[in-house]
Amino acid sequence: MEDFVWHWTRGSAKVFTRDSTIAEEAMRRGMLVIGKRLKPRIMKY
Repeated sequence: MEDFVWHWTRGSAKVFTRDSTIAEEAMRRGMLVIGKRLKPRIMKY
């Protein structure tokens, strides 16, 4: 199982989120959004 983390900069702050709708909204506002695939540390069965 893998997760996606999206991040972008807003002024001098860096914003991180796992919610794709928030990342899409930031893209619509003209921000450069970068996604990174992460493997979670907790294994779910």
